[in-house]
Amino acid sequence: MVELYAGCATADITPPVGIYMGGYWERRSAAMGIRDRLWAKVLFFSCAGQSCALVALDLVAIDAEVVRRIRTRVAAEASIAAEAIMVCTSHTHASPLTMAFRGMGDIDLTYVQSVEDVVVATIQRAREEMETVELRYARVPVQIGVNRRRVLGVEQGEEERVIPYAHVVVVEGGSKRQAVLFSHACHPVVLGATNCEISGDFSGAAARYIEEEIRCPALFVNGACGDINPRCTNSGFAEVDVLGAELGAAVVGALAAPELLEVNELKWDLRLLQLPLIPHSSHLRAKAVRLVLKLKMAAKNALANRGNSWMRRVARARLEWADAALAQGNRTMTQAFSIQVLALGSLVLLGMEGEIFARYQLDIEAREGRTLVCGYANGCIGYVPTADEYARGGYEIDEAYKVYPSVRMIAPESEGLIRAAVAELLAPFRVDP
Repeated sequence: MVELYAGCATADITPPVGIYMGGYWERRSAAMGIRDRLWAKVLFFSCAGQSCALVALDLVAIDAEVVRRIRTRVAAEASIAAEAIMVCTSHTHASPLTMAFRGMGDIDLTYVQSVEDVVVATIQRAREEMETVELRYARVPVQIGVNRRRVLGVEQGEEERVIPYAHVVVVEGGSKRQAVLFSHACHPVVLGATNCEISGDFSGAAARYIEEEIRCPALFVNGACGDINPRCTNSGFAEVDVLGAELGAAVVGALAAPELLEVNELKWDLRLLQLPLIPHSSHLRAKAVRLVLKLKMAAKNALANRGNSWMRRVARARLEWADAALAQGNRTMTQAFSIQVLALGSLVLLGMEGEIFARYQLDIEAREGRTLVCGYANGCIGYVPTADEYARGGYEIDEAYKVYPSVRMIAPESEGLIRAAVAELLAPFRVDP
């Protein structure tokens, strides 16, 4: 009989007070306090000579290059393929700035390096803690989110696109639970831009609730929450605790009778797509835009020659993009986008690098059986809408891309490329619901 082994390890990654925070443009100050600790949590699995690892971080995002370094370092030190390591962030907007988001201050590279070092060490500790385990799974009804685009006045038709359930994966070793992995799709933005205290938001509160109830680590992985906000936003820590307890209680309730999974092997796959960016309408238009941006840049430098305001950063980034577009002529510019599969027997984790819209998760999970769509996995390229959302516009389509390095929105054709790649990646792991 083939046995499954797993180990879990956790480490504190709470930053120092004074660090810039990610998630909101032009926050009034850097972090002024620590409301609750941030954590790196790792599950390491081994079966039939193969190993894989899942990392869950209480951070707003992580750069794909940092993920690459983590994978390279761990693969060099442990018996695991680099492509078998998935790194997910919760996307809490009350955490440090760990990606180059414009208008949010400067990245503390020392802190980012410390997170990388801690993750590498924690993966190794989880590997050393392995014991024979069983996996159990449940999907439980719960909904703390609403469709944020509908709330903001973007017409959505009759369908309310939310994820009304949570996934729960129980890792049991011997006579005790070793860890619980839970996933629910919702932006951790109960706390708004006025908050200047470090926090895991509702997902951190849910993990604490679960850990207090069952006395083992609880790892949160977000889902396709690009267009889902909690029903309470711009609120306080009381609301954080209420929503966290609601989600946590649903997860604990699911532990009464989860389904035993048969795991005879571990598999993984990783695909890097090149998604087209929305182009300027013509080569001549790119030239005109370039000239206008240069004039605007000169004016901004003359009027506000201090700091790195959001407007100056966006203007500078647009100028750089226009220069690159001119150098490439009329060729389409693209954005790299990774999709990863980790399969624990019939249980599949599907990681996608960005703020994925809920319809992707609803469609994929309805079709693919025990598949968990994981957003903010291995990086974050920005919002990833379905093609039908572009005509509706709104913040996620028209504004948010300005924060990200590409400075252009991915094109509507991206949906077809993503769905085709997902179908191809999942085909070898498909199990009927």
